[in-house]
Amino acid sequence: MRPNNHTSTVPPLLADTAAIDAYLHGYPDVFAAARQPPVDLAAWQALGEDAGEPAYATAQRLGLPLVRLDGVEIAPEAIDLVPSQMARRLRAVPLRIVGGLVAVAMEDPGMPDAQVLLNFLSRERVVPLVASPMQIRDAIARRYDQAEDQAMARQLGIDPKGGTDAPDEREAHRLALEKPVVHMVHALIADAVARRASDIHLRPGEDAADVLYRIDDELLPVRRLSRALLPAVVSRIKVLASMNLAEHRRPQDGRATFQVDDTRDVDLRISVLPAVFGESVVVRLLDTAEGLWSLDQLGLTDADRQRLDDAMARSHGMFLATGPTGCGKSTTLYAMLLELRKQRINVLTIEDPVEFHIADIQQMQVNRAAGFTFATAMRNFLRHDPDVIMVGEIRDRETADIALESALTGHLLLSTLHTNTAATTVTRLLDLGVEPYLLRASLLAVMSQRLVRLTCPQCRVVEPVDAHVRETLEVGTDEVFHVGQGCHQCEGLGVFRRQAVYELMVVSPRIRRLIVADADADALHSAAIDEGMVPITQAAIAMARSGTISLAEAWRVRAE
Repeated sequence: MRPNNHTSTVPPLLADTAAIDAYLHGYPDVFAAARQPPVDLAAWQALGEDAGEPAYATAQRLGLPLVRLDGVEIAPEAIDLVPSQMARRLRAVPLRIVGGLVAVAMEDPGMPDAQVLLNFLSRERVVPLVASPMQIRDAIARRYDQAEDQAMARQLGIDPKGGTDAPDEREAHRLALEKPVVHMVHALIADAVARRASDIHLRPGEDAADVLYRIDDELLPVRRLSRALLPAVVSRIKVLASMNLAEHRRPQDGRATFQVDDTRDVDLRISVLPAVFGESVVVRLLDTAEGLWSLDQLGLTDADRQRLDDAMARSHGMFLATGPTGCGKSTTLYAMLLELRKQRINVLTIEDPVEFHIADIQQMQVNRAAGFTFATAMRNFLRHDPDVIMVGEIRDRETADIALESALTGHLLLSTLHTNTAATTVTRLLDLGVEPYLLRASLLAVMSQRLVRLTCPQCRVVEPVDAHVRETLEVGTDEVFHVGQGCHQCEGLGVFRRQAVYELMVVSPRIRRLIVADADADALHSAAIDEGMVPITQAAIAMARSGTISLAEAWRVRAE
């Protein structure tokens, strides 16, 4: 989507207002850009932290000039051409109007239909320029967010330049019910759901509060909120979560349901913490459409899918999903439950909390205040005629002992544990005090896993790889890997969606003989490999070789 026929491996740089005006005066002369001083990558990056390589690569690819927004006087009449919502969506800032042309700085002018939409909104013809993502965000915050926030503050009857002093309960309740505040919070949640975010962060700072979305495990800044509006927005979120509006000094947790459309609800898990510059908020979005996967979506090989099916077909025994926090353990267990519920069996779960509600399965939630813990729930489960029991997590010896007892007495038990590899799961259970002979008799299989971020297929480029990484991962110097450089589809992150990478250790007779009081994790690991297990690190390298993930991602999730 180039505005002229000028091509160059070195894009020109428009560093100030005069350069932009001169460029527009010469447009569409093919030499208009050539008359501006060119800038190579090193000189561009030397301009500051916000002058990143993706912006330079985009300018090269599209044959467009680069622009530095910190040296440009943005015309008010240009800003009025594009509504704030569209500017945020397209990540575009109108800069100057000259002779029927409007210069628009964009993060990615090549995104589908971007210029068509801008030309539809503006009477003037759009001339795209490329700016860094950080400068685009800062310009949107200055020109759109501040103006909107000041207007909203006046509408709410509060000082636009006020601080974040906590309002009293009555005032907080009034602000939480005001239409502009309700609309803002609703719009933020709806936008986060539409962009596949897993969390919304409201992070208060000295001058403003930043709103960020976590998308594919990356925190992406989306808006800057005035300090004056922070108490109103936090109060609205507290009302949604049925929290105490008068409490500002202690952490609070709550939950709510957000209706996306007539047929789809998203569960919200909300955490509020007192911070130095105001209350910090994180809203976790539990969207069944994004978070509830089937076994076919986990990325299992045919051989491992057969091994997992064999484990689920057993009438009794224990299956464990392990790994660090946020590695998708619960996702794996939910996928197994979706498969198991197809049988005519009774499935009971105890979770903390229940993340996704599944039809035909009896799900319970831990309530420590009432004394309803994992251990007490499982004791009662055994009298409730279960065929399959799912325990959210084995945290202590008491829970582990009851889990083993359940697995030995005619129940298939699924649970999670925090260990880095499948083999160390055995030693971890032994450290909790589990008797080796009970573990030998009950453990069926262990899946240790991580979530890897898939390389965006729309912006894949060859990945530069450090020699140390190649040597450590034992990949050849001539092997080529790919990484995403950032585009409209992937929100500029270079990654799009995630998938599990895993190692599946099935407890064979040989491995069972190694489960003793002083079990050696290395010996268990070697035996599992001999029995057909592919270690996490090797599985990740295989994905990198196929181009599914970058080698840097394989390096990040390696298990040693």
